[in-house]
Amino acid sequence: MNVPAVFTAVAGALIAGVFAAQLSRQYVARRRHHALAWTLALGMYALGMVALAVGLGLGWNPVTFGLYWLAGALLAVAFLAVGQLHLLDARRAALWWTLAGLSVVWTGAALLMTPFDTGALAAATAAGDIPMGTEVFGADGLAYTILRPITMVGTVIVVAGCLWSGLRTRRFGVLLIAFGVLVSATSSAFVRAGQDALVPVVLAAGVAIMYAGFRAAGRPPKPSSAAARAASHAGE
Repeated sequence: MNVPAVFTAVAGALIAGVFAAQLSRQYVARRRHHALAWTLALGMYALGMVALAVGLGLGWNPVTFGLYWLAGALLAVAFLAVGQLHLLDARRAALWWTLAGLSVVWTGAALLMTPFDTGALAAATAAGDIPMGTEVFGADGLAYTILRPITMVGTVIVVAGCLWSGLRTRRFGVLLIAFGVLVSATSSAFVRAGQDALVPVVLAAGVAIMYAGFRAAGRPPKPSSAAARAASHAGE
């Protein structure tokens, strides 16, 4: 058992849990749809990190790997994207929640209908590694072929939306959210490269950066130099 990797995954789950709790308080206070969507996203992220810690510490089986893949790799990104869509166009809230519901049903049904290669899970457990989706589901399997693009599309929506929102509102802390999402997205590359011990580090770092961006975005934007000069003259 890779003890440092397990503890790092637990730390990432705790960060995501704190982030989700803060978002839930924001939703209760303001009733904004994006806060609820992101609460669900970070809850899924935390669940995925817990499944990762259990898989690395106690071994992989269809339940642990299914939760790791469903919650961490699919639904977390899907709900982040839904939250971003709410921010971009709040008037279509019903459409965005419909997409969220369809994502949950579609991904859950696809995983339930896809056989897991228990041999691949056992081999990863023996080696102390993280199983790859192509090994467990098969490169041509339903879960990998159809569901993997959801993560890619969701990542593009979140990153592009954060970039546009941050530059438009001059709340540059939002850009950290986009960077954190990109950092988390690199985790699959480390699995493919055989650097499994770095995956919990990357995932924990990604959610920590997203949380820092969320906190920074909550601060009022700094006024431009022209606005500052105008305010100074007004006070004279």
